[in-house]
Amino acid sequence: MSSFPADGAELERLRSLTGIKWSRDGGEYLAAWVADMDLAPAPVAVAAVQALVDRRDFGYNRHAAQQLPAAFSDWQARHHGWAPPVDELTLFSDVLHAIDMALWLHTQPGDGIVLLTPIYPPFIRAVEHGGRRLIDCPLDPDGWQLDRATLESVVDERTRVILTCNPHNPTGRAFRHDELLAIADVAEAHDLLIISDEIWGDLTHPGSPHIPMPTVSPQAAARTLTISAASKSFNLAGLRTAVAHMGHGGLAEKFAALPSHALGGLSTPGAEATLACWTDGDEWLDEVRRHLTAQRDHLAGRLADELPSVGFQIPEATYLNWLDLRPLGMIEDPTDRLRRHGLVVSPGDDFGPTGNGWIRLNVATSRPILDAIIDRLVQAAAAG
Repeated sequence: MSSFPADGAELERLRSLTGIKWSRDGGEYLAAWVADMDLAPAPVAVAAVQALVDRRDFGYNRHAAQQLPAAFSDWQARHHGWAPPVDELTLFSDVLHAIDMALWLHTQPGDGIVLLTPIYPPFIRAVEHGGRRLIDCPLDPDGWQLDRATLESVVDERTRVILTCNPHNPTGRAFRHDELLAIADVAEAHDLLIISDEIWGDLTHPGSPHIPMPTVSPQAAARTLTISAASKSFNLAGLRTAVAHMGHGGLAEKFAALPSHALGGLSTPGAEATLACWTDGDEWLDEVRRHLTAQRDHLAGRLADELPSVGFQIPEATYLNWLDLRPLGMIEDPTDRLRRHGLVVSPGDDFGPTGNGWIRLNVATSRPILDAIIDRLVQAAAAG
């Protein structure tokens, strides 16, 4: 295995971090798996946390947390044309915290939860570990579009929830209005709760706007739990701060009936950093989006030139890329072969039954590191 050929200082910085992306597997590997960006967090977030440290302000503190609902509503209005009522917003430690609690409160063991597969692996674990029943609704692999008839066909008498993420992880789809309306209509017809994880909503590529589920129709707004965070857009995953819109009245009542500390509370650094990003982070995020689109296009160009048989549909959002390596002879899990060439990616079979032979590859890094990642992918393909 050859050493990294370029951008050594950046690679040294990444390998000095204690986050799991670069520390889990050792210094000889290039990490393109977990959905963290290699870019430094937004400077406004760093400054907000540094100011907290400089003030030695580590006591009980609700100052930033109390401002987050209004800041989130304003951010959504400015960027996505949706201004959720502040009094319908609830704070959580992260998106999965809200999802787990919603499933626990709204469903019973054996109830059906529809997932649009392939899907983010913690969604699968949330359903299975809670004793709920996973109902598979596969997206059409020709464009990863949602087919309304397929969705309708999988719903049964014990289905209670459609759990989705928009934009979609791992395919990078930014669902169109008609696809979201199909989800809303099916949910209305069968009295289902919609849980919409919209954590990737700020990271869309040109020509693919993010459409919040509650904007699709009044009926959608009245039966959807919409969850988001600054963590993907501004690289703050470890600060664990999220906001949820309680559009579903029955679910909102169940949350409101919980003991006062059942949901925990936000850490002050997470609240301060998130508030700073939603208040003053626009310019930085615009620059990051341009970089991520350039990275996506660079990957697409190199794959077209060097590995044209790889199945790849250019994502409309996120910095994740869903690649079919079966045409390279990697019929089963290809990650072992890639690891032998020093590349760590997310294995496709973690994303559901249709993922064998696929990988999820993260391009939120520098151009030299991305080129080294693609080089190792090409080497693994050539090795057979």
